[in-house]
Amino acid sequence: MTFESYFQALFLTLTIELSVAYFLGYKSKKALISVVCVNLISHPIFCYFLWINLTLDIIRINYFSMISLEVIITLLESLLLYYALKQKYLLMLNLSFAMNFTSFVIGLLIFKDTL
Repeated sequence: MTFESYFQALFLTLTIELSVAYFLGYKSKKALISVVCVNLISHPIFCYFLWINLTLDIIRINYFSMISLEVIITLLESLLLYYALKQKYLLMLNLSFAMNFTSFVIGLLIFKDTL
């Protein structure tokens, strides 16, 4: 992954996940900034793992491994949102799931030929 493609993926992720959060009623400045900050933490971790795996060929990247990584990222993001927004954890888990599910599906549609 080049820097350019990384930043394109980050921009796409932020656009999708901010849109989902806004659509679900998280419209305050604090909520939207929290979504951005959470993604600025989780997105590089996710991409770094994919890059390391591509370099060292640790596990085969397929739909199962991608979904497994998305579950881990969803849980991480829900915890970060819980601490940032001080709302019930189940609400933050639902928000994180909705954002990540949407970005995952759109990502699959856009990048289906690279998986």
